[in-house]
Amino acid sequence: MLGGAVLLAASWIFVVARDTVPLGEERLFIDINDLPGFVWPIVWVPMQIGSLVGSLVVVALIGIVSRSWRLTAAALVASQVAWWGAKWVKGLVGRGRPSEYIANVHLREHAGGLGYASGHSAVAFALAAVVVPSLPRRWQPVVWIIAGVVAFGRIYAGAHLPLDVVGGAGLGLLVGTLSRWAFGLGGEGLPVHDPELHDIPVRDAPAT
Repeated sequence: MLGGAVLLAASWIFVVARDTVPLGEERLFIDINDLPGFVWPIVWVPMQIGSLVGSLVVVALIGIVSRSWRLTAAALVASQVAWWGAKWVKGLVGRGRPSEYIANVHLREHAGGLGYASGHSAVAFALAAVVVPSLPRRWQPVVWIIAGVVAFGRIYAGAHLPLDVVGGAGLGLLVGTLSRWAFGLGGEGLPVHDPELHDIPVRDAPAT
């Protein structure tokens, strides 16, 4: 939770403190956005996890696999709060899309409105924060990598600047962790209160 709060707050402050895109952020955006076109089909599919419809599909799959109403509800609440929370942050910050600041952006999909914070990144990291502690250790890096691919894909698509996805990731981590806590799923130093998670090894407490 602390890590998510720091990412969100630091990137937010940095964005509102400047009217232009920092040179380092611009260079990083260009390096990613200029990658070859064959990358697009690779990142497009996982990137849909961060969409509103895609997140609902993921929540349904979590319910089917885990058979835990708490984990499913936590994922649903986290993804929805992350999605709509990102829109609320966008209205407060007012940062535009990359094409408003950088010339010759490769726009691989239409993205209107404001840029900071990335809703797709927020949803992906919120879902990851909810499910990762309830997964076997060997699968945990896979989920984080998928969330990272979503954030990477938003930059590659020309929809977001790097700090947009950092802010989105921070928001998602914060929301996802709080959602786990709210539904009694545990976390660092907190016990798990969900007897339905009998088939999913949980890192912070033995399965019941």
